[in-house]
Amino acid sequence: MKEQLAKATEQVKEGNLDSAITTLKEILQEQPDQEIALGLLAAIYLQIGMTEKAVEHFEALLETSPNNPLARFQLGMARLSQGEPETALKTWEPLLAEKDDFMAHFHSSLALFELKRYQEAHDCIIQASRNMPSSHPLYPQLLDLHSNLTNLLGNQHNG
Repeated sequence: MKEQLAKATEQVKEGNLDSAITTLKEILQEQPDQEIALGLLAAIYLQIGMTEKAVEHFEALLETSPNNPLARFQLGMARLSQGEPETALKTWEPLLAEKDDFMAHFHSSLALFELKRYQEAHDCIIQASRNMPSSHPLYPQLLDLHSNLTNLLGNQHNG
């Protein structure tokens, strides 16, 4: 099993995703709840745009390991990319209890913005801004979203 996982990891590093998928499926045939194989396969499916398959595997991983924050975050991202912001928010909810999880707060803010729940989005972006390093690639987007939300909320109060 370890050899097969190492092989799949190497295949991913080499960009040979078709072979990695085959190897990971072989592992999961032997051991359907193998967490690393489920997570890696789900991540590959997400990367190549097979979102439904990714969701299926992230959900299976969360059944096996309900406290896996990476699987929970990625499942939420898949749901958001499918145009399901409400489902994404429900998926991320346990992560929001962790005040220092800036990625869950940031993306929840985006989902709430999409749902026009501006005050909640503002609260989430404030929490994200407390922990996201200014060197993070999403930091400029965080600043823009914060500014947009502040303006929207200001206009709501003034209008």
